[in-house]
Amino acid sequence: MTKATLDWVVYSPGGIQFRLQSANSIEGIKSALLQIKKLPGWRPETSVFCMEHTGIYNTHLLDYLFQANLAIWLESSLQIKQAGGMQRGKNDSIDAQRIAEYARGGVPLSFS
Repeated sequence: MTKATLDWVVYSPGGIQFRLQSANSIEGIKSALLQIKKLPGWRPETSVFCMEHTGIYNTHLLDYLFQANLAIWLESSLQIKQAGGMQRGKNDSIDAQRIAEYARGGVPLSFS
């Protein structure tokens, strides 16, 4: 059994460009990636798909991204949490934004 949904956040130099929640299935992943590919200025050669290492929960996504030859960055949740400092609020949507911010290398956002 896997987590039913995936939360996506796309950062561009100007900040958050895109948010989406999709089914954690091949169909949901394909649909999300089709939408991401339509974003103005999106280029696969300069994009990185960063995610927490969650074991079986991201197996479909990792396999699909690998087969599509897209850059993948798996990070430990502890590392992301420590890099963000003290944080309030926790849900999958907020976590997706924090991971995108972490991958971008910017100053973590505060949430309340």
